[in-house]
Formats: sequence, structure tokens, C-alpha cells
Amino acid sequence: MVVSTAATGCAAGAPDAQGSVSSAAASAPSAGGTADSSNLTPQERVARAVEQAMVSRAVTAFDINARNLSDPAQFHGQGRIGMSPDGTKAAATHVLYEPGEDPWYPPDVVVIGNHAWVTPDNSPNTDMVTYGPTTYVGDAGAATDNLDVSNALQTRWLASPEHLAALLAHADHYRETDRGGRLLTGRVPLATLASDPAGAFFYRPYAKASPGKEVSFRIATSSNYLPVSLELTVPFPHDTSDYLSRYSSDPFSVEYRDWSKGQAITTPAPPPSPQWGGLPSQSDADAAQPSG
Repeated sequence: MVVSTAATGCAAGAPDAQGSVSSAAASAPSAGGTADSSNLTPQERVARAVEQAMVSRAVTAFDINARNLSDPAQFHGQGRIGMSPDGTKAAATHVLYEPGEDPWYPPDVVVIGNHAWVTPDNSPNTDMVTYGPTTYVGDAGAATDNLDVSNALQTRWLASPEHLAALLAHADHYRETDRGGRLLTGRVPLATLASDPAGAFFYRPYAKASPGKEVSFRIATSSNYLPVSLELTVPFPHDTSDYLSRYSSDPFSVEYRDWSKGQAITTPAPPPSPQWGGLPSQSDADAAQPSG
């Protein structure tokens, strides 16, 4: 398992399961379930409402920022995920470490289940937007040394309904306020999130580095619990001798947009067409592949 990418920075380890339903999601029955919602805690009821609202839209795009600037494990960019009652199996991402003033050319990565396809942006070599060739990674979860795949897996998990449901269902110090939409806040023990098979690959390194600590979150939603944004603060003790020593945590944010827009995420076919966040150029969303 990769715990750090350098002297500082906490990176995710190898996933135990990809595209699976989290234990939190399993504890909060779906709309088609028969369990009496009166048996659920307020947090579990909200977790179910958020997950149902997301899954009912099938696809969404988002902007994402992960960790502190200059952290070797930092990345940011855009992505899309495909959601279903069986879990969030598909993602298309366009994320990369922020190089400051240097050119920024994220790869296109498609992850479906435990399979990944990585297509580099060759613009620096061709002076135009050119993608390819695509590399197939047959066991994405085991590709811990492949930064492109690792970032894509983290992106899929962070934005997924399973992740938000896990945060909400296990939250303590939970509050819900109405501000024209809903603002959901709370804290969750890292050890709890690290024990969830779906998200353990992301949270286990943090739980090991910060035993006994809690994650704090803010989830803004519409009045019907469709997420607008996620803000997440994860405790992490950066090396006191390093430039990141001023930080005692890693921040993450997801800004959702374009619910239900664009085609389903599919296996890339040559020539590769970016699927990570643009909308079809035609008015008919089913007639064209989303462009970057």
C-alpha cells in the first residue's frame, strides 16, 4: 500500500473493491427497499435521500480540488461519474497535479469497475489538442504506482453517492440547516471510514497516520437533497521539517454540475473522445459524445 508519495503528502492505497456499494449505503435501504425508514437515524435517512437523489440523475459532472497546493499528492480538475443502484462503477476524469505557472495537460482517464483506460494529452508535442494513444490498465486497483489511475480512482470515490452516504450515515455532531437549500455538516471518525470496504483504500492511510481523529464535512444540497458541493477536511500530520508543516489537514472539494446531461460513460474507442465534463455539441444529448 502506498501511504505517502514523498516526504509529505498522503496518497490513497490500493482499493479493496471498486464500484461497490458502501456499508453506509447498505445500511440505509433504497427507495425500492422494504425497510421501515422510522428505524433509521436522522443521519441515515438523509444519507438515503442524498444517495437516491444522486442515483436518480444517472450521471453528473463536477470540478474537484484535492489536498493543499504544492503537496506532492495534490490534484485538481474535472470529472464525470455514472451512478446506479448497483454502485458508482464508471468515471471519466481530467485531473492532474497543479504545476503552478507551468502548462497543465491532464490525461483523460476512464475507469469502469476495476478497469482503466489512460489517454494522454499530447498538446505539448503537437501544438494542438491531440489525444492518444490509449493505454489499458487491467487491474486499476493494484496500479498504485500509476498516478493517473490513482487520481482517477480517488476522484470517483470522492464524488460518488456512496461516499456522501458514508459521511452522512456515520456522522456525529450532525447538523442540518435550511438556507434556501440544505447545509449538512458533521464529523466522522477516520477509523469508521477506513473500515468501509468501498472507501478503505482512500481513508485507511489517513486513519493510520492520524489515529483517533475525525473527518469534518459540509455538504450543500438543493431542497430535495441533490448535492451542490462537498467540502471535506481530513486530518493529516505533515512533516514538521517540510514546507507543508503549516497544514494539519488535507482539504478536498467537489462542485457538482450538469446533472443528467451527456451520454453514459463508456469504454474509449479510437479516436478517443473526452468524456470528463463537457456537454454534447448537438442539442440532443443522446446524439453525441461529450467533448472536453
